[in-house]
Amino acid sequence: MSTKPSLVKVGVFGSSHGIKGFIKVFTEGETLRSLKAPTSCTVQDPLGKTATIDIESIKSNGNHYLVKIKGYDTPETVVKYRGFSLLWKKEDLPKPNDGEIYTEDLIGLETISKETKTPLGYKVTDVIDNPAHPILECKPTSGEGETILVPFLNRFVGDWNLEGKTLEIIQWEQWFEV
Repeated sequence: MSTKPSLVKVGVFGSSHGIKGFIKVFTEGETLRSLKAPTSCTVQDPLGKTATIDIESIKSNGNHYLVKIKGYDTPETVVKYRGFSLLWKKEDLPKPNDGEIYTEDLIGLETISKETKTPLGYKVTDVIDNPAHPILECKPTSGEGETILVPFLNRFVGDWNLEGKTLEIIQWEQWFEV
């Protein structure tokens, strides 16, 4: 059993903001609202390499947050984090409300038909970030067949059962007609 903490992506760094070294962080939901600075957290570059940074301050600013990273005091220095993911220890995150889930928890769930409750022979292998909504990557459990991409929207995805490790897909047949 691994003792490494489970990290959850809570945001993506955008462009620098102002002249004092702030950087924008775009996120869905209210996860960053509970973050209290100063604190340390993990960042991940687009190639998957991780590092630890110290956040001096964080504040809400419209549809994003502004973060001040210790040791980065100008727009020219902080821009190196543009496109990096902000990761947080899952155990330190607020518990999701009823009907909500951290999308990382969907990875590994077996797909079943919402209509018939029968297994579909696919498993969620990744959750792809998309500006409009997350997209579930589903691969065959047998290793044979094509990967299916399903928008994580109520009209395509039903209920999930983390204990039973299942995820309902609505009108599954339509994904093979595309």
